[in-house]
Amino acid sequence: MPVGKVTWGHRVSITCSISTQHLGGTFTLQQSSGSFRKSQTSSTNSASFNITEVNFSNEGSYQCQYQTRVSSQDFSSPKSDPVGLSVAVTLQQPSICLTSPNTGLVWGPEGVEVIRGDDFVFTCSISSHFPGGVFSLIFSGSNITETKPAVNNSASFTFPEADYEHQGNYSCVYEVVVVSRKFTSTFTAMSVTIKKAGLKLYLMSMITIVSVSAPLLLLLLVLTVVFLVCRRRKQAEKSEDLVHFQIISNNYTIDGEEEPHYISFKQNDTTKKVDQGQCMERVVCEEDHDHE
Repeated sequence: MPVGKVTWGHRVSITCSISTQHLGGTFTLQQSSGSFRKSQTSSTNSASFNITEVNFSNEGSYQCQYQTRVSSQDFSSPKSDPVGLSVAVTLQQPSICLTSPNTGLVWGPEGVEVIRGDDFVFTCSISSHFPGGVFSLIFSGSNITETKPAVNNSASFTFPEADYEHQGNYSCVYEVVVVSRKFTSTFTAMSVTIKKAGLKLYLMSMITIVSVSAPLLLLLLVLTVVFLVCRRRKQAEKSEDLVHFQIISNNYTIDGEEEPHYISFKQNDTTKKVDQGQCMERVVCEEDHDHE
């Protein structure tokens, strides 16, 4: 018996045909061991029967039979040879993704590299129209197998701290039960290598620190420049308002020793500067004359 294999939930069509001169009869398609039975009148020598969404209840063997009326008499053909229908559930290969929130991932020659001490997360996902199911994360070379229910066709497996014992091959497998039957997908593998934190991690940390502190350093530099400019302007204004000139004249005491004499005044007081200068000249001249 020929058997046709159909994917669960898909559409299937079974065609019955007969070689006869008496057209206009009725074709009947009947499931040998089931409740399926349909009849269809045809003006030709064939008829097609469609099953829109195949499920496991549609599995089994089917036979066709033709009935017609000729000269007020009903005639029925013998049943056709049976044809088998098999329903299969086809699962796609799941995908596996690895993320490390702390430092990210590096693809090396031996697969994905994770920094020792960082956390990492495996995410298994699949494209499937079956509700539910479970994902299993299998760590080859050990007895570690973790299973989680599928939520929105995916599941995540978290490892809080990477260590050398986590190095190896990981596989994702999806299983689902459809009408009391279990179906398992093929697996998807990924190799993981645990690396010691080295210069690369240090450089990444330094880059992060610089990128965060650079705006603060720039702001501090701007404020410092503004402060120095303002301070210099104030000092310049102060020096313009009060600049002392000192002029020394020789004043001889009784003992014959010279005693310096200071006269100071502000720069912006022009009249006073001139008067005091003339007075100083007279004093100097008179003192010189008395000394002689």
